[in-house]
Amino acid sequence: MSNKRRALLEVTIMYLIIGALGWITYYILNNEETIMRFLYADLAMTIAAFIFSLIKRNSSVYDPYWTVIPFFFIVQWFIYFGGSHWEIYQWICAIIVSLWSWRLTLSWARGFPGWHHEDWRYVNFRKQFGNFFQPINFLGIHLYPTLIVFLSMWPIFWVYDFGEIQFSLLFYGSAFISFLGIGLEYVADNQLARFRKRENKKKEDILNTGIWSYSRNPNYLGEILFWFGLLGMGLAFDAPWYTSSGSLGMLLMFLFASIPMKEKQMIKNRAAAFEQYKNEVSVLIPMPSKKKNSQ
Repeated sequence: MSNKRRALLEVTIMYLIIGALGWITYYILNNEETIMRFLYADLAMTIAAFIFSLIKRNSSVYDPYWTVIPFFFIVQWFIYFGGSHWEIYQWICAIIVSLWSWRLTLSWARGFPGWHHEDWRYVNFRKQFGNFFQPINFLGIHLYPTLIVFLSMWPIFWVYDFGEIQFSLLFYGSAFISFLGIGLEYVADNQLARFRKRENKKKEDILNTGIWSYSRNPNYLGEILFWFGLLGMGLAFDAPWYTSSGSLGMLLMFLFASIPMKEKQMIKNRAAAFEQYKNEVSVLIPMPSKKKNSQ
């Protein structure tokens, strides 16, 4: 068995244990309100993922958590909130979340080389914070993403448990936005995967073809569209306005954390090429490149 396959098998076993802990936590807290039961189960699973990351000395143990947990929520809703009686709205939402979850999880698995690899952001944090890394590891790498995903899933509690459909057009339009986001991520991730496997690729090369010639971060744009689509579906079921906090938090995280960190790393590794790319291609919203306009 290759190192990658062994590592993926270990990750699978870890997440089966993590998922079982979530089920147990949700089941035994049957006197709590629905949202709190989900939240406590989510936190218990996050702590378990953190413990596994300590055991493996690799914070990338947490990376699949982001993509797996929304599907875990869908399964919970199906079992505990009348999945056999779902209408078209609940099924559309479930299919969209499941498509996003499984596609992104498989994309992660395709790119995960094994335990010798750790996300470059976590490596930088280890170097930057030294002995104080573990608090950052738990709070920043594990807990914060868990909470932001939970808050972003918050609106669709109204789709499955709390609300009644109020605005069908808003629901279908939002479902389309989420689906568009999934499609954009699919195209961007596949183009990036092919670029990384390209023969004779130089270290300083930058992907600047396909969708990447119109946006420097099309995968992040797809994520933003997906989460705002979920918000719209929840609002169509009369979810309160404050449930938008998760999607807005996602937007701010990508704009002020994920994108700047990624581009700083790109400048560090490919300064001249990336500066040219940065001057020619939009940071997020796809637009014709300045290079193309000048031709």
